[in-house]
Amino acid sequence: MLEQGQRAERQGAATAAQGMPASLRLPLLAMLAAVLAGAAYLLWVRGEALVLDLAAFSQRIFCF
Repeated sequence: MLEQGQRAERQGAATAAQGMPASLRLPLLAMLAAVLAGAAYLLWVRGEALVLDLAAFSQRIFCF
């Protein structure tokens, strides 16, 4: 009885240590890379305009 409980614990720990399935990991990493590449592109092309827009937006929000 005790051996079965210990065996079940080891199997549960081994299953939990595997992490995210590879079939899910690749699409998530691809989406993250696409979002980061898009953000880098926007900063490169429209960087100064984005900073000015953020400054104007923050002045409107924090009007005190």
